[in-house]
Amino acid sequence: MISSSRFDTMIEYLLIALLAFMPLAFGVVHAWSEEIVIAVVGVMMVCFLLKFLVFGRQKLVWTWAYIPIALFIIVAVLQLIPLPVWLLSIVSPNTVALRTELLGDLPDAETLLESMPITLYSNGTKHDLRLILTVVAVFVVVLNVFRRSDQIKRLLIAIALIGGLVAVITLAQNIFSNGKIYWFISSINSKGYSGPFVNHNNYGQFMNLSIGSALALFIVRLYEVFIGKKVTPMVAFDCLSWRSSKLIWLLPAIMSLGAATVFISLTRGGMIGLITAMAFTTALFASQQSLKRHSWVMVAIVLLAFLCVLYVGFDAVYERLSSLRAFGKAEGGRLQILKDIAAAWTVFPVFGTGLGTHSVVYPMFDRST
Repeated sequence: MISSSRFDTMIEYLLIALLAFMPLAFGVVHAWSEEIVIAVVGVMMVCFLLKFLVFGRQKLVWTWAYIPIALFIIVAVLQLIPLPVWLLSIVSPNTVALRTELLGDLPDAETLLESMPITLYSNGTKHDLRLILTVVAVFVVVLNVFRRSDQIKRLLIAIALIGGLVAVITLAQNIFSNGKIYWFISSINSKGYSGPFVNHNNYGQFMNLSIGSALALFIVRLYEVFIGKKVTPMVAFDCLSWRSSKLIWLLPAIMSLGAATVFISLTRGGMIGLITAMAFTTALFASQQSLKRHSWVMVAIVLLAFLCVLYVGFDAVYERLSSLRAFGKAEGGRLQILKDIAAAWTVFPVFGTGLGTHSVVYPMFDRST
């Protein structure tokens, strides 16, 4: 008979494979990669449900996070359900007015306008809802399966190593650049600065999360190796020969390299997020007695990252950051976009225009040009 641990092991392998596939597959921005992600998560959910059926004594782990997640999904589903026009006129009158304006001159307009959903683009809502359900499935599985410390450590190790691999690819593409992803795939949205990712903003946030996982594991390993000892740079270097301490030295290298590539990718959002997170983490280290002796580690990571940026392309990073002084004139007119979105919210205030409809609805309110 299959034991409960067999199901857990299978889920763990699938999750790690998924975490490795997604960044290497251009950040999952294409339909084929999305389908693979959905399929793998589906297999994970089958294993998870079989585990519950075979071992009925296990209970679903509760968290208050289920409530906002459930409410979000319910709203998205309600946006897809056709409602009688009289009811929708109460719920979202501007949706009715817009649909009537756009469809009123069609031959079968009377039939089309008898009932209508809240969403203004059903295909977009269905697409994004599928992705949301996929992410929620991963959340539920991880929350219920990864309960032991050894499982959590293995997951953190996997995320850190995957982040390190992607950072190495990114650094290599920047040093030996030909403007293509993996040196042979052209993209109008990427010049290879953000590694395998098409979108450099996606890269920045992915790497920030990878650095966070590496930092969490690093703190745990420091605690395990140096518990009861005063940690200084000299003591730390003395333990370099310990076999059990190899991971401790690999993790700062991953964090430093990852931080450097966030800047090299020229994502302003990623840079700001990284700087903010590092400032908060350093302050946390300094404020906690148990962590204060490890504060030098953050200084070392920043120094190594700065040296890497200095070697690869400091001028480009400086110019990118200096553009923040003219935020109102930034590419795409970010402040104007926020104002336009606020205007859209006043027209569709409660239920919006539907999940995944921004690209087709925003042009109605776009004043950036």
